[in-house]
Amino acid sequence: MDLLIRHEQEKKDKKGTGVSICKLYLYSNDTNIQFNSMFELDYHRYGSKKHITFEHSFNIDIKSGDLKTSYRIFNDGLTDDKLFRNCYLEKLNDFKLFFDLTENGFLRGEKRNGFWGVKYYKAINSVITKTYNILKTNFISDYYLQKDYINKPVLNSLYDLIVDFHLDRKKIKSHDNVYHNIQYDYPKKKYLIENDNKFLPAVLDQYGIKSKYLISELNKQIDRPIYISTLNYICKLFGDNYLDYIKKFDWGLHCYELPSNRKIHTLKNESEKSCMVSLINKWEKDTLRTDSLVYNINKILSTRDLLESRNVNLKFKAKNDAEFENLMETWSGIKLHFSRGFKVKYNFPESFIKDIESQIKIEDDVYEVKLLTSEEDFRVEGFVMKNCMSKQFPHGSIYIYVAVQHKRKRINLQYRKGKLVQSYGKANTPVTEDFENAIEILSKRFYNYMDLEWNKEKYDFLTN
Repeated sequence: MDLLIRHEQEKKDKKGTGVSICKLYLYSNDTNIQFNSMFELDYHRYGSKKHITFEHSFNIDIKSGDLKTSYRIFNDGLTDDKLFRNCYLEKLNDFKLFFDLTENGFLRGEKRNGFWGVKYYKAINSVITKTYNILKTNFISDYYLQKDYINKPVLNSLYDLIVDFHLDRKKIKSHDNVYHNIQYDYPKKKYLIENDNKFLPAVLDQYGIKSKYLISELNKQIDRPIYISTLNYICKLFGDNYLDYIKKFDWGLHCYELPSNRKIHTLKNESEKSCMVSLINKWEKDTLRTDSLVYNINKILSTRDLLESRNVNLKFKAKNDAEFENLMETWSGIKLHFSRGFKVKYNFPESFIKDIESQIKIEDDVYEVKLLTSEEDFRVEGFVMKNCMSKQFPHGSIYIYVAVQHKRKRINLQYRKGKLVQSYGKANTPVTEDFENAIEILSKRFYNYMDLEWNKEKYDFLTN
């Protein structure tokens, strides 16, 4: 191959003695374009020199459009992080790996933006220009020759150019979001033939969810990327008549993250499907979550699969955040019971329970008192009170937790050594005045048990 571009550069660390080296090479002949980049980075930590080398390369076959991408790391004691362990990858037509190359092994040069300076940017612009000049005479469709890859890229200039060339040589018809979709889904030849070589219909057909509705929606300009595998998971929840259900909520809001595994779940009946639609429409209305909707649904339905393999029949009835959280806690509790083989509760003296739980009567008002002793008690209380009580069971070895109910109002109290520590209303709101006298009476009862001792007890043992 002929060497078209060679760029080599060193840059010293302003704060130390480390030296960073980059090397870029572009080659070509009548059949291939080859790009190689290498970055050697020095670091000094705790008085010792650390070194890491990144190597990237891609080779595009001008005739077929096939793309080979490779990635290598030599980690000479820089870090134990698995992300940077010694490795070598080489893949064919893997556009996720190629996108990572264009971002990290080309534009940024494995450093922060702007680190390598003006000379480096001139070199990578030359690589893009040379590559385009070679490929432009080999495009089949004139459509791609009208695109401005330098000034108006979708993701980045080199990536867009190579993706378009690959699709053009394979005679695959693209769509607006193909630059993202091709990183995670690539249509098999069988489905391309059946769909007039159209990328999007072929991928949807491959998943078994092709429809005019989804093709139309996915061809629209979308602010955030849509993962088709995530969309597939949501569709499969509703079975064969998924279109009747997904039109009832904004599914695009929940397809921004890949599923955590390849499991597919289908709800049992129309009642469960209606509950799921309600849940999705009300998702995060009451509380923000760290994990996505799809992750949580996958988790709870995977838990159901596991429990039903143990002959436990479970129904999905959650219609909102709170009900979902309660269902998750309940099923997780059953799962824990199976994995441990027993349940756990706090064992208090019967006389103490009888005294504390006796009704509190103040004139015409009656207050019911409930000691929280088992994991189930804490789980149910957390659901009823919309608080984190379900997570407080481990603290029950130090504190005693109580629920007090008056008509439709309910509060939670926390005691330690006979003294009130905390009091909360529903959703951790302040306790209202109408509970003050009842709390005072209950606190007097607890005062008589300052030296009370109790223990954690296993019960309900499974025999198989």
